Amino acid sequence: MAPFRYTLRVRFNECDPQNVAFNANYLTYIDIAITELYRQRFDASYAEVMASSGVDVVVAEAKLKFLAPARFDDQIEIAITVERLGNTAMEVSALISRDREELVFGELRYVFVDLESWKKTPIPDQIRATMAQLGPG
Repeated sequence: MAPFRYTLRVRFNECDPQNVAFNANYLTYIDIAITELYRQRFDASYAEVMASSGVDVVVAEAKLKFLAPARFDDQIEIAITVERLGNTAMEVSALISRDREELVFGELRYVFVDLESWKKTPIPDQIRATMAQLGPG
């Protein structure tokens, strides 16, 4: 299956004095792409999908590998692939690129939690089925 792709432009306030996107912003870019993934694939906001399912997701682990910098006004693409769906966790990879040049590779593990208890809970069937469509190949 093809990954979910989202494009955005690096804004001036996201850059350090060297005119390079500050490293912490790459996690924000991935989060924006994930939020838009939910909006597009579920035809509802992230908050609506979570509330209707009685769950939320928390980032349990995040790893970024920096390959090249993004700079002010660059248009970048974030490609999200679901690498693994476990019982309560989902692992995704994120590739941030500019004109096909790879900039940052990310790996994130999200854990689904019950909205009331905040304890781990199984991935709801509707979310699982939709996310499975974004799996590798």
